[in-house]
Amino acid sequence: MGSIQSTFGGTTTNTTKCQSNDPSKAPYNPEDYIAKPPSMERQKSFDEKLFDKFTKQPLVPIGCIATVYFLGSGIKSFQNRETRRAQKMMRARVGAQFATLLAFIGYVGVGSFNVEIAPRYQQYKKHQEKLEAEAAASGGDAAQE
Repeated sequence: MGSIQSTFGGTTTNTTKCQSNDPSKAPYNPEDYIAKPPSMERQKSFDEKLFDKFTKQPLVPIGCIATVYFLGSGIKSFQNRETRRAQKMMRARVGAQFATLLAFIGYVGVGSFNVEIAPRYQQYKKHQEKLEAEAAASGGDAAQE
């Protein structure tokens, strides 16, 4: 251990410095905490972002377009006093909205959906089988010698 003397305002303080080979107790290195500059990626334009969304989730914009069509057609039917057609268009609009919502939820849920039953139990079981196989292999080697 080393001793360090520091003087501040006429007062001298003795402190000891612990030296350890443990990497978790390594001395403070300010370089570890300095933020790295951000990567200089080109910003995507609105058109590029829209195209990416259309290619990744094509059913959502199609559903939005269908919803707008049924809404516009229903409003026009109301103006023309065609009550039956207007009711059909408004019902179709609700159906298109529901289908669009289901498509959106489907796209969001596909990435996070897990069909494994009791995944931790399955992992534990595989780990136990692996340990048993290793034990059998090492036990078989000892029996051959």
